[in-house]
Amino acid sequence: MDARVVLAGCVAVAMALAAASASAFELSDGSKATCTARDKTVREYAAPADDPIMRDRTGLTLPEKGGYVIGWNLAKLAKLPPVVRDFLFFHECAHARVPTTVELTANCEGLKAMRAAGRAGEKVEGDLAAYFNGNNAGAYWQQTVACANRPPNPPDPPGTLPVPRPPG
Repeated sequence: MDARVVLAGCVAVAMALAAASASAFELSDGSKATCTARDKTVREYAAPADDPIMRDRTGLTLPEKGGYVIGWNLAKLAKLPPVVRDFLFFHECAHARVPTTVELTANCEGLKAMRAAGRAGEKVEGDLAAYFNGNNAGAYWQQTVACANRPPNPPDPPGTLPVPRPPG
């Protein structure tokens, strides 16, 4: 890829993050998205290019003062297709909302949130499948979709308690 294209993409993503508040992500349609976990806005920041923690990552969610923070590697983010950047926002936010350190769980919960926000559907999910298939992660994406498609566990009926099983 031409370095000028990558630089232009980095500049565009940096401008999008800078133009938004410190806690808003610009989605591919130009709208802003804010991650909220446990009634707190999750702070986002552009990680420095030489940050050793972010060097091999595109995004990373970490605990911070009773809440969470999402760091973005703008150079890597700019190289992704817009639909993948959108999904990655929901994925990183899921790390804080659930909370989880399990990547498949963050994918699953992120896809559910993306669907609930009206930002997924046949076309978007097809584009995501194509991206993951093209990056040797097709089985991983299939697991994500299977998880997101599972119905939620129904709650126990009111007034019922689980019956303990005798040992043996």
